Amino acid sequence: MSVDAGEPEPRGVGAVEPRDLRFALRAATDAAHRRLDAGFAAHDLSRRADYVRFLSAMRDPFAQIETWLDESDAADLPPDWTARRRSLLLQADLSGLAISAPEVAPAPLPRTLSGAEAPGLLYVLEGSRLGGQVLLRQVLASPDPLVRGNTRFLRHGEGLRLWPSFATWLGTRPAADHADAIRGAQRAFALFEAAQARG
Repeated sequence: MSVDAGEPEPRGVGAVEPRDLRFALRAATDAAHRRLDAGFAAHDLSRRADYVRFLSAMRDPFAQIETWLDESDAADLPPDWTARRRSLLLQADLSGLAISAPEVAPAPLPRTLSGAEAPGLLYVLEGSRLGGQVLLRQVLASPDPLVRGNTRFLRHGEGLRLWPSFATWLGTRPAADHADAIRGAQRAFALFEAAQARG
């Protein structure tokens, strides 16, 4: 689940400046990101069982985070937020693979969730789209037509340059909100790590 993959690192050791939220988020979540990637590296997504495990581990955190974001103030979200949602695509792929999972119950907003955490939550979701481009190649190499035919989640946003537009929006977030955004990204990674551990 690569986040911010393929983006250049800032020049020089310790070059991350507090006002550069994107790189601050990357630095704050690096350890969690590496743990998640190591866990998923054990799976061969060309195999149906492994692909189902991957999608299942993504499904509940995506649905929960998207529920939280849907209840956020519109000022805390990119203007095209609804077009970026992917939890329903995850469910459609699982259904297409003949996996009937119960619908995810709406997740109550944590009492401690601040609207300023939304950019951090989104950073994790949007960054996973970049890693998904790499994973898609493995899925499309599958000899299983059901695996190859259920790639809505991984294909979402193809050709739309959603990461650059998100990075531009992220750069407009007030510096006073950066600590909350980092907390949101850490909260998101914790949800994905817990889902990975369960399954």
